[in-house]
Amino acid sequence: MELESIISAISKKKPETADAELDEDVLSINCRKCKLAPDFRSPSCLKCIIQHISQQGNAERIRLRTSKDIEIFGPAAETLCELAVFYNSTALSSHKEEGRSCADCNNSGSKIMDAVWTGFPDPNFDTVRGRLANFRPSDNKCLSCIQKTYRALDQAEHGVNNLKKRISIETARTGGV
Repeated sequence: MELESIISAISKKKPETADAELDEDVLSINCRKCKLAPDFRSPSCLKCIIQHISQQGNAERIRLRTSKDIEIFGPAAETLCELAVFYNSTALSSHKEEGRSCADCNNSGSKIMDAVWTGFPDPNFDTVRGRLANFRPSDNKCLSCIQKTYRALDQAEHGVNNLKKRISIETARTGGV
């Protein structure tokens, strides 16, 4: 077992899926370490790309480094960068929970946002809203957290819906090319 995986297991952090670096307008993601075949149309690959964009910053071109590099550019790269903005904003807006009770709560902001993005590329907004609707906050701190989480969900859903509309219009205009 590698030292990184031992440290990861102890700290309960997810192991890094791939290294990435932003050089001018090109985000290069090293996919050689990934156990999956790089396919930017697959949800797991898209999620990984979006996580790297949110960490490194927007790029005009995204290069997936494999034995045969794949490059994403133009409207596809723009769309991925926009999705990264929504992903990043919901991750940040899941606010830092205070205390053990928040971290243990299944309806904490970070756990709710994780549940939303598990459905990527079609986030689980309705499912998560149903989960929140059944939750009864125990105090004002919980109530405030739930309200912030609802606002973050609304913003993310609005942004994703606008992005879907724009993609549909662009696809119709270009004939899917």
